[in-house]
Amino acid sequence: MAHEDVLIGFSMHPRWLTGSTLDAFLDPLYERGLRSLEFELDSHLKGWEEFEPLMEGCKKRGMEICFHAPYRPPFSLSGFQKGRREEIIEASSPMWSLANEWAERNEHRTEIVFHGASAKHGNIESLREDTKGFILWALQRFPNLTIALENPDIARDEVIKYGGGKRSEILALVKEIGDPRLGICWDTGHDVRHGIYQDPPREWLEHVCHVHVHELDDQGEDHNPLVYHNVPNEHWLQLLMGTGMKGTITLELKGGNLLGWRKEDIDQALVHSVQKIQEAIL
Repeated sequence: MAHEDVLIGFSMHPRWLTGSTLDAFLDPLYERGLRSLEFELDSHLKGWEEFEPLMEGCKKRGMEICFHAPYRPPFSLSGFQKGRREEIIEASSPMWSLANEWAERNEHRTEIVFHGASAKHGNIESLREDTKGFILWALQRFPNLTIALENPDIARDEVIKYGGGKRSEILALVKEIGDPRLGICWDTGHDVRHGIYQDPPREWLEHVCHVHVHELDDQGEDHNPLVYHNVPNEHWLQLLMGTGMKGTITLELKGGNLLGWRKEDIDQALVHSVQKIQEAIL
């Protein structure tokens, strides 16, 4: 790797191995620099029983393991400061504890990507306090983890998301809490989905500890391989390298976007995408 403190990652799911073995899937990506795999923690996901064995298999291959915190109901954070605290803690603790245990096995710092609170017709100040309250609890409860607060995707159906379309909200909360184990997960595609193309200030870049990289297709759908040219990923990654970023750059894809693709085209797109990230951080 060009930067020993920066790992290239991939959002892993058992379905990526459909019709393939773990070695056959990982080998060409590893050759291009892939070193980390990000797993979503949600015991309600279909096929959840396959996740931990897959983590073990990836670890045996010498990969680092990082995580995306659960965020769908019953894990959603709205009301954490007003009546739902114990309910949310009870639901979330097993998932976060699993990540905290894995952090003891990793060679590098272990980041867990985290969505702030959201709610239909939500009040932004209440959502901010719910987000802050959970982060403070998690920092104390799970000392092995670095939390990466993500700038969220566009919202629909009158849902309000904390930090939605406003880098300033994410940065302000991270700075206010001021813990070295709290940083930003910069989702580049989410910025563009909000119409944000301008470069972030240096202060934002200096707080980024995790990145979600993906492309928007020509219809504006995100979490696609880096075969389009609608998100300035390479440029933004180069800016991060200029600030000495430490952490993981995860190629975050949704396999459902590729259902109409031929397998050989998918394989080529994944290799191409990892290669583009590697070239951008040289």
